[in-house]
Formats: sequence, C-alpha cells, structure tokens
Amino acid sequence: QQQQQQQSNNRPSGVVYEYIEPPPINHTARAQLSSKFRFGLPDLSHTNTNNNNTTALCGIVKDAEAYLDEWVDYHFGLGFHSIYLIDNSDKHELKSWQDKRRNAGYSVRVLPKPGTHRQMYGYHMCAAEFKNDHTFMAFFDVDEFLVLKKHIRVDDMLADHLTEGSLAISWFIFGSGGTSTYAPLPATKRFLYRDGGWKNTRHSHWKNVKSILKLEDYGNYPQSPHSMKTKRGGWKDTNGGGTFDKIGSVNEDRPTDVAVIHHYKYLSPKEFHWKSCVRKTVDDKLKGCRRDKQEAVDSFKGDVFDDSAWRMLKKNVPKYVMYDEFEDFM
Repeated sequence: QQQQQQQSNNRPSGVVYEYIEPPPINHTARAQLSSKFRFGLPDLSHTNTNNNNTTALCGIVKDAEAYLDEWVDYHFGLGFHSIYLIDNSDKHELKSWQDKRRNAGYSVRVLPKPGTHRQMYGYHMCAAEFKNDHTFMAFFDVDEFLVLKKHIRVDDMLADHLTEGSLAISWFIFGSGGTSTYAPLPATKRFLYRDGGWKNTRHSHWKNVKSILKLEDYGNYPQSPHSMKTKRGGWKDTNGGGTFDKIGSVNEDRPTDVAVIHHYKYLSPKEFHWKSCVRKTVDDKLKGCRRDKQEAVDSFKGDVFDDSAWRMLKKNVPKYVMYDEFEDFM
C-alpha cells in the first residue's frame, strides 16, 4: 500500500494519513434512491473523463455528526456528484457511516485524518487526490449550506459563473434564533435568523467567503481555508470580479444575488459552547472560548428571517417535509 501511495502523482507529498479503499457503491440501491430526490442523483458514469462536467464537495468533520446527514442530503439535492469527508476523529468513526451510505447508493468517501492538522491540509488532500475525477470541487464545512438563487442545480450555476480559477461565495451567518440547546431537528429548520446587510446588523465576519474550484486550475496548498490557490484564473465572485484581500479569504463586494452560503456558525448557545470550549478545532484550539465571546454568542440571535435553505431542502429532498410536524421546545 505504501508503494502505491508513492506512485501516485496526485497525492500530497509527505502524507501521513492512510488511504482505505471504500466498499463499492450499491448501484441497484442507487437506482431506487434517485426517486427520493427532486432531480434524482447524477449518473456516476458521468465523470469529467468522458467530457461531462461533475461537481464534488469536500468537507472536514470533527465531532459534528448531529447535522451531517442533513448536510449530505441537502447538497446531493443540489446535484453534487460525490461528497468527500476528511474524518478528524481519532479512530475513523465515520467508516461505518460511509459504508452504510455507499451500500444505500450514495457516492460518499471518507478519508481518515486524525491528529492536529490545519484545515487547509484537509482541503489539499481532496483537491490533490481527486483532481482528475471531477470538473469542480466545493470546499465547505459541514455547517455551511450552499443556497442557489437563480439556478436549481449546482452544475448549471457553475457553467454560468466558473470558467477558470476559483469562485468565491459569500456568507450569511445565522444566529441562535432564540434557542438554548440541541434539539433533534434539521439545522436549516431550527436556525432561521441571520445577519443583515446594513452596518448595525452585520456580523464581524460578514465579508468572508468560501470557494468552489475548477480542479484543473488547482495551484497547490492553500493559504487560507476560505480560498483555494489557483494557477490560472485567480478568484472571482459571481459578478466576475471581486475586491479580495491578499489571500482571498474576504470579498468586500460580497454579491449574494446568485449564490450564498448559509453559515450555521453558532447553532444553540449550548452547542456553540461545546464546540468552542470542549471539542476544540482541527488545529487543537479552543477557538472562541472566552467569556466575552460566549456572551456575544448568547446575544447573537440574528436579525433577518431567512428560511430559504429549509425550503430548498424540503423541495429537493421531500422526505424532510415530515419535520414540519415537530415543534421546537429547546
């Protein structure tokens, strides 16, 4: 296996993680599964090796299983071809989840990467390993949901707005919405209030972006988890321009009329305290775990009602409609 790793031209140099071949996808189950999605699921034989554009999604997971299935279903509902997850748990906890998902017909792949590593390394793993398998790859965390405003499928949006380089998508940041602790409901249903566009309601990170990359233009190890380094095309927003900082992590122009990311940064105050002060980040840091930060979280409920992600999830993956029958008492 080590010899195979050394022979791969795609894999990052100096890797310390183990490539574990996943079980095959159950194509019989996949054929039946497609009926559960508004637009079905992409044909897995359609890869960019036979001149078909496909879009993949890469994310890093560290003790964030509560909303993982929702995140995966949501983005398959937008037409993503495959989803790759970097598993930052100590014992490859998501292997069983991966195997069950693949047996059910889903194109998911989990790469174990325990230990303390920068988020950029995980994104580099995805881009380097799978750059020949897809046309585009999005790099989102599992609390970030892509919302399309003028298209119904991600491939259609990218055909219009990403010809080369990297596409920067801006954030809307959602607050606690008056919740106090976890409830077994979708995040897109529970948290419906976000920051606004005017100065006194903007979140301090309102300029931040995340990226979708044309993989043939990948320019090696990124400088920021918010942007991907490119060897051609640079960074652009959906207007074809953008006013970026030197590493591409923020865009002053911030268009949101074509696509935007709903960033469920806080969830409920108790959940945010746990992920900030107990779980730690993939860099092994207690990010945001200070009294003043926690008080800010408790008070940030959001100002603008926005249920567009929840409506999109119900439309594209109709089984989620059942959650409208449940009240939220938490």
